[in-house]
Amino acid sequence: MSEYVQLLYDWINAHPTWAQILLFLVTLADAIFILGAFVPAGVALFAMGALIALGSLDLWTTVLIAAAGALAGDALSFWLGRRYGNRLFEGRLMQRYPEALNNARRFFDRHGGKGVMLARFLGPVRSVTPALAGAASMPAWLFLLTDGIAALAWALAYILPGVVFGASLGLAAEVAGRLALLILLMALFVWLVIALTGLVIGQLQKRAEDWIGALLDWSRRHRRLGRFGAALADPDQPETPVLALMALALLALGGAFLYFWAAPGISPDPKSMDVAVFQALRELHTPWGIALAQALLQLGEWPVYLPLAVIVFLALLIARKGRATAHWLGALGFAALISVGLYLVPKIPPPFRQFGSFEPSGYHAVDLVLTTVIYSFLPVLLATGRRTGTRVMIYGVSAALVLLILLAQLYLGVQWWSIAVFSLAIGVIWTALLGLGYRRHQPEKVSGRRFVLPVLSVFVLAASLQWSDDRALAQEPLPQRTLSIVQIEDWARSGYQKLRSQRQNLFGRERQPFNLQWAGNLDRIEAQLRAQGWQETAPLGLQNGLRWLAPDTPVEQLPVLPQVNAGRHQALVLRYPLPGDDTRQYLLRLWPTGYKTSRGEPIWIGYIAEQQARSVYRLLRYPVYLRNPVPLPQLLGQLPGTRVLGAGAVWRLKTDEPPTEPPHG
Repeated sequence: MSEYVQLLYDWINAHPTWAQILLFLVTLADAIFILGAFVPAGVALFAMGALIALGSLDLWTTVLIAAAGALAGDALSFWLGRRYGNRLFEGRLMQRYPEALNNARRFFDRHGGKGVMLARFLGPVRSVTPALAGAASMPAWLFLLTDGIAALAWALAYILPGVVFGASLGLAAEVAGRLALLILLMALFVWLVIALTGLVIGQLQKRAEDWIGALLDWSRRHRRLGRFGAALADPDQPETPVLALMALALLALGGAFLYFWAAPGISPDPKSMDVAVFQALRELHTPWGIALAQALLQLGEWPVYLPLAVIVFLALLIARKGRATAHWLGALGFAALISVGLYLVPKIPPPFRQFGSFEPSGYHAVDLVLTTVIYSFLPVLLATGRRTGTRVMIYGVSAALVLLILLAQLYLGVQWWSIAVFSLAIGVIWTALLGLGYRRHQPEKVSGRRFVLPVLSVFVLAASLQWSDDRALAQEPLPQRTLSIVQIEDWARSGYQKLRSQRQNLFGRERQPFNLQWAGNLDRIEAQLRAQGWQETAPLGLQNGLRWLAPDTPVEQLPVLPQVNAGRHQALVLRYPLPGDDTRQYLLRLWPTGYKTSRGEPIWIGYIAEQQARSVYRLLRYPVYLRNPVPLPQLLGQLPGTRVLGAGAVWRLKTDEPPTEPPHG
């Protein structure tokens, strides 16, 4: 995927005019009557904003082009309304969505000319209102004036967040391309989950009664098997016996699947898909990414979900919600039974043990089935009796949380892909069965204030205590490498070429070259550099981080974010100021290589590069790298106690330890 993103980025850089023409056509189509409902112009504008931040396009030119396209499309819709009048709204397509048309009519009737401006920001009525204005014989000059202002404001409203996001993404790319990609994927993932949740709930609202009716009809035709469906869907029949039988069936089917799929005696090796998923996610490992995944992972452990389950039970009990309390106990009890049963099935070791990776901090044999049921059935209780928008948000947040915990398991190698998806499916099926029985048998609405506040407070407290007790979250959990020994002469002559020559950027294609390899004790290297004028960079923190928002901050005061190489942060970072220039500096970074000389001196790899403070439309200011030649002889050639063993594209240096004084006496 990153290659396609890079190709698109390169194409836009090479053809900015064509990119802006495409933007004009997209915003034009977005504004045309009916067609606009199917064109995602907001996504295109946001993406263009990100490209503006990366320097590919000009801000105001792009805003004007987007606004012109929107105005042209609205003008066409206005002309259609003026030309055909109410006949335009009597077509077959509009008759399929009468509620949407009626809402647009009421909106325009209520707001009049002002509604043209407001509709530009409201997706459901944006593509219909200009045609309604034309059919209502609104003066053309008034329409063009109000719509032109609205189109300009609309373009800015969508493009500026993209600019901020692009600047932030560029800032994150300075840390690590993999971390930036991970953040981007997580944000898209959460947005997609919530959007899909809304679509699913919308479909269920339209077809739930038809499906339940079909289930009851099938139950009447098939007396033996049909009693299960009837007990769940028919409010006049008890659902508890059927739920108990289905829980046992899930346990039996799940245990059989796990045994034949992943038992060491039957399938001693992991499946190729499982290995591929683990290897792909391991490529995205960074220290910060691992810490984030471990924080998510611990939301699915008993120190967090057990207090949550207890407080939900107590809150329901105090509120005298008998049926809700009984179903909550049923959800926990049968989920625990299924979890214990599946846990006892012998399985191959998890990926982190299979491949000798680090053991995730706080790993307690995370159970995804019980986690899924707790975090999925709680929204069933909360959403009962609520409005559609509230239900979408509740279910969306719950689904995103469960899936993020699953992704954290996969990212850290706690579970195999196939087993994790299967466990998730078991939990979702049990929650769906229990939720159907609950919603069809006199469901009880719980009080939002009296229920949500204590439940949310206990959840936040339990998660905070778990994170604070886990000291390893603040540490880099990557295993220590065994250093390979090389002869100093062999390394300086040709062995240096075996080491990594460049650091990948966000897309994995443009690369940052390593121009420095250094043998010696790191403390000694740092002392020699500081003696020659190299300085410590501004530390990363809240106070210094706010300086990114000041458009004229000198580069020496801007925090330098850590970078990652081979999954590790740099071991040393120093800056060298340029006299009389507060916008540029030279930056040195060093990472461990896993090699040491025969005398035990570790070999470090890194670079010296020029940085310049960059302002993104006075919204954000941070240091970026320049591709200018670096005067390595002037910066490194005169270091006392350091020998240059080789120059060229990669400088090889060795810092000697100070001679030890002979013992006196």
